[in-house]
Amino acid sequence: MKSGLGKIYITIFGSKPRLERIWKIAQVDFKKRYYNDRFGLLWALVNPLSQIALYYFVFTRILQRQEDNFVLYLFGGLIIWLAFSQATTIGLRLLTNKMHLIESVQFEWIDLYTSHMISFTIGLLFNLLAYFALMILTGTNLGTNFYLFPVILISWFFITAGVSIILGLIRPIFEDINHIWSILLMVGLWVTGIFFPGTYYFDNHSWFLIVNPFVGLVLNTRACLLEGNEIYFQLMLINLAYGVILYGIAFVLFKKFAKKVTERL
Repeated sequence: MKSGLGKIYITIFGSKPRLERIWKIAQVDFKKRYYNDRFGLLWALVNPLSQIALYYFVFTRILQRQEDNFVLYLFGGLIIWLAFSQATTIGLRLLTNKMHLIESVQFEWIDLYTSHMISFTIGLLFNLLAYFALMILTGTNLGTNFYLFPVILISWFFITAGVSIILGLIRPIFEDINHIWSILLMVGLWVTGIFFPGTYYFDNHSWFLIVNPFVGLVLNTRACLLEGNEIYFQLMLINLAYGVILYGIAFVLFKKFAKKVTERL
């Protein structure tokens, strides 16, 4: 029985040395992004906060948006989108940047993306701490469905990992994907419902909720983290299923084509 359970555990979670290797690579990636800079982890806060401050000024002072807790409204949408944007942009080049590991260390190549995602999840959680600190300073309460936020994080993880893997497979074959993805991210920033209620798509172009699952993720992030926002359970489940299916497809494609793709690098 123990042997059978052990095999199941290793199949799902991996062996202890493998898990340790994944965690070590994630730590190194996270430290490399911040600790080599003079201000270190401070940049993990400065980057999103500076964008939030800019957008807040434009929308409240120039466009005269007057809403309660608008800065937290922006923050909740931006942190999850920016984490996706940054993770997929770097994930796109991951196979190229990690060729030295692929060539010198024997391990499951897919673990590179697992480590990559753990690294960016740490960064996302760090920004969430800043969000909660801002909530305390402004005297704002969490949404009543705050306990469902882990579902949002899991969906974000699988969607971001799946997109990163697929982009990583495409880039050695079609290098122009770098520019195309940058354009898509720029468009996504403005149409995902970060600066306006994503409920617009419920009655107009509902197909876009499937094409861009981040509309639902942003809506439900606000529902969980900011008082006065409605939760959308059906959309939450759709996003979760979307992420699991997308990651499953990306995983199969990676197993099948990764070695062929790396031969082009």
